Amino acid sequence: MAAPWSLRAALRPGFLAVRKYYRVFLVFQFVGIALYFAYFQLPPIRSAVDAFSNWKDAGGFWLSALLTAMAGTILPESVRTIVGPDRSWSLGRLKKMGWNFVFFGTVGLEVDLFYHILAWFFGSGPSWSIILPKLAVDFLVYVPVVAIPISVSYFLWLELDWSPRQILRAWSWSLYRDRGLPLLIPDYFYWGPLLLFLYSLPLNLQFPFFLLIFSGWSLAFVFIGSHGLESGPRPADK
Repeated sequence: MAAPWSLRAALRPGFLAVRKYYRVFLVFQFVGIALYFAYFQLPPIRSAVDAFSNWKDAGGFWLSALLTAMAGTILPESVRTIVGPDRSWSLGRLKKMGWNFVFFGTVGLEVDLFYHILAWFFGSGPSWSIILPKLAVDFLVYVPVVAIPISVSYFLWLELDWSPRQILRAWSWSLYRDRGLPLLIPDYFYWGPLLLFLYSLPLNLQFPFFLLIFSGWSLAFVFIGSHGLESGPRPADK
């Protein structure tokens, strides 16, 4: 029989993720702070960031997907190899990284499309009359109704032998409560203040910062989404 739900149990995976990957978080925070000051103080850095942003815009949705996939896998896994906690590599880790690369690529497409829709509805710019409605739709609609169910379904897809029928059978409020809320709560705490800062940045600096923020979040996301599963090989490891 499953243990009764508690807020403490829902928060525990997030705290464990922070304790495990805090060094990775600190690396990306340091890089983000350095990039922020360098953008305004060093013209070559500003030119490079502006050129990167223009290249990304010219590449469209597919380039956004590729860059998001790299930010969710290659960047954090590389930093993790340098600063820990786990510097070893194995076939299982590479396979999981491959699945996560595909998933984060689809997330990149989804998020880019979503923000184009927000810009179409609310416009673009740093004013609070634009930022606050975007944040409200993001946090109150997109994240709990779209992003979290898709994320939980991704982990179920790996766990249930890639069976859409089993995933549909597994879905219920109790599943959202037990697997979705542990992702949703730290998502709000992590992304909330960072998005307020992100939206206040110059437009060309926003996407590079998003990639850094996403790189810091991705390891925690996978850890939380997989937390509490029974040990043993999964379909993705076979």
